[in-house]
Amino acid sequence: MTVSRRGFLTAASVGVGAAVATTVRGPVAGANPFDTGSLGGVAQDLMQSISTGSGMVEPNGPLGYVGVTFPSPEDIAGRIRFAFPDGSVGDWKPLELLDSAPDSGSTPASELVAAPEGAVGYEVDAPEGSQATVFDDGRGTTRNYSLGSVGMLGLPVIPRAIWGAGEVAGYRWSPTFHAPQAITIHHTASPVGSDGAASVRAIYNYHANTLGWGDVGYHLLIDPAGRIYQGRGGTPAGNPIFQAPPVGGVAPPIVTGGHVGGYNNGNIGISLLGDFTSAPPTPAAVGATIDCVRALCSATGIDPRGGILYRNPQGGATRQMHAVSGHRDWGGTACPGNAFYPQMQFIRDHAANGWMPRAVSSAALGS
Repeated sequence: MTVSRRGFLTAASVGVGAAVATTVRGPVAGANPFDTGSLGGVAQDLMQSISTGSGMVEPNGPLGYVGVTFPSPEDIAGRIRFAFPDGSVGDWKPLELLDSAPDSGSTPASELVAAPEGAVGYEVDAPEGSQATVFDDGRGTTRNYSLGSVGMLGLPVIPRAIWGAGEVAGYRWSPTFHAPQAITIHHTASPVGSDGAASVRAIYNYHANTLGWGDVGYHLLIDPAGRIYQGRGGTPAGNPIFQAPPVGGVAPPIVTGGHVGGYNNGNIGISLLGDFTSAPPTPAAVGATIDCVRALCSATGIDPRGGILYRNPQGGATRQMHAVSGHRDWGGTACPGNAFYPQMQFIRDHAANGWMPRAVSSAALGS
């Protein structure tokens, strides 16, 4: 069974900062991971095999066994892997359905999984709403780890409260909302460490405090492991980017960010953590970008391969643009980096693979 929505199972006592980078099934050896010709059939695997699981959880105590409960009998699917003290990570193993139950029924669950000898952490990739329970080496102690992400358009997005956005004194950026018209891709142009949440906090504090904006300028940020973070706030809790959940025939307005000067209204900003001047982003980060663009285009009616006449509803500035573009297409910058910018068409093409527009942007209706 294919499960499209998965959740980050994180330990509150550990936090996002303890997560170990997840990986994707890599391209053919020696192939350019962005060259669709050399990838052949692996291109689809690259897009679909992004790990949207828990991030590695390191329990506060012995790791003996892990059991996973599922939100419903229709959502019984998942896999697990373990980490070791030397930093290595084992292969993904499927979670087996627990087929024992009392006559009165039971919570849908996996068989109990024994941790390999020496394992210090685990990661579960399972449907959103699942819960992992860790048991020690037989003394009976249990610890529960539950959902730590919000679902947006089938994407697991790490919300602001989880990555640690703080309140800014004298908040200066009251949210405004406009119809979605475009998506712009950026890089942060700075090295990123293993702790993606720490990088997001640094960018947030720079934008919000040092520059005095009151918030981060990007709508979404993506780390090298392919984890997606909510950026700009001002939207209802649990609902990144949009003024209301995007359901029905017309896409709701989006909160205005601060990522393309003069052209922010109606423009969704996605920024990859890292400097891609000389080297491209990881396949995991590119895959997550494709997933974000595809989902956002489906929800807004934006054609990922299309062109638009962007019109700023405040001031009336217009630009003929790709609907999905790199920051430099708007002018005045090298963003998203010389090693990444050539892949914009790759992202458009692969986002269009499976693109199913479910709504029409109110911008297309002239509002």
